[in-house]
Amino acid sequence: MGKRSLSLVLSLFGGAALVYVAVAAAVVGVAGRNLLLLTLVLPTAWLRVNLEPAGHLTLAPAVVITALVLAPPYVSVAVAAFSAIVSAVLFARMPLKRALEDAGEDTIPIVLALASTGALLSLPEGLASRGFGQQLFAVLVYVLSRVVLAAIRASIFDGIEIKTFLSSSGRVLASNAMLLSLVALGLSRLTNIYGNTGYFVLPLAIIALIESYHPFKLLSDQRSVLFASLSMVAQAIDLKDAYTGKHARDASDIAVRLARSLRLAESEVRKIRIAAILHDIGKIGVSGRIIRKPSALNSEEMYAMRQHPVIGAEIMQPVELLTEAAEIVRHHHEHYDGSGYPSGLEGDAIPIGSRIVLVADAFNAITTDRPYRKARSKNEALGVLREYSGKQFDPKVVATLEAIVAIL
Repeated sequence: MGKRSLSLVLSLFGGAALVYVAVAAAVVGVAGRNLLLLTLVLPTAWLRVNLEPAGHLTLAPAVVITALVLAPPYVSVAVAAFSAIVSAVLFARMPLKRALEDAGEDTIPIVLALASTGALLSLPEGLASRGFGQQLFAVLVYVLSRVVLAAIRASIFDGIEIKTFLSSSGRVLASNAMLLSLVALGLSRLTNIYGNTGYFVLPLAIIALIESYHPFKLLSDQRSVLFASLSMVAQAIDLKDAYTGKHARDASDIAVRLARSLRLAESEVRKIRIAAILHDIGKIGVSGRIIRKPSALNSEEMYAMRQHPVIGAEIMQPVELLTEAAEIVRHHHEHYDGSGYPSGLEGDAIPIGSRIVLVADAFNAITTDRPYRKARSKNEALGVLREYSGKQFDPKVVATLEAIVAIL
């Protein structure tokens, strides 16, 4: 399944979930305690922690699982769908299409959990009338399918190997879901024994969870601010170089996809991502007259232009978060045959990150409109890269680009 196909399936499922909720609510009605569950969508969706290398977690599973075992089926579907949409649109500022994808990703596990116990169409009771064993089984199906679906999405959307995802973000997602499952199952047992006790305790539990998870949200927000700041710097540099302002970000996306397709460690991918965003930062030390000159540069101007990777690395080196990416920036104009600059490195002596950034930079530059020429097609850009493969570009990186160009 390709990226577009998965996106369509998730969006359609998210939309279908909303239709199902509306029909079921009209047929069965909405009890006051179910409204409480829907109200708790807001605080649980607000606490959104972005994970590395992909994915995110919220506190919504605590409410979703509580609804799964205590409320009619449509309530748990509603909580999952609405929390995903609220988190994506209100707090992550994503477009509605992406929000529907998130809604699909969050409701499919609920539907599978309900279907696994035959409770999907049991509108009035759902799992509330089933034994604890069936409820526990449904929760396990929910957790497992949620992690697997997130891994599949990361693989197709971001090029992250499923094994890599499961050992990083997937492990965090599973741990979070299991912890929240224990909370929800505990509250459901209280409700089964003492009436509506679980419904009254749930808001207090959510407050305690928010307090516990808030430091992780702050760290996540700081990472987002960092990359937003780097992107702003890159956009300013792109505008100096007559780009539209998206070149560095697009080149970074291509470089990340290349790095993952080459199966580099995620620690290396993070360095390449930063380096690709800031690869031209050294141009702030080069005269705009030279950068924008439409004709060939003379020897003095060429020398000044060839200093920009060194200037960029020196700018980045003192900043702790950028230090490791500085060497990639320093050598991103080295050529595979040793004819590049600033050090004339050759072949594997050039950092792999620099070789990747050079290919991503060239591909994006060729396929981007410039004031003095129109963008060329992806196939034309690949033709240019093939022509200089083994000379300017690493043949292995060019071959990898050819393999993934259809999804860029």
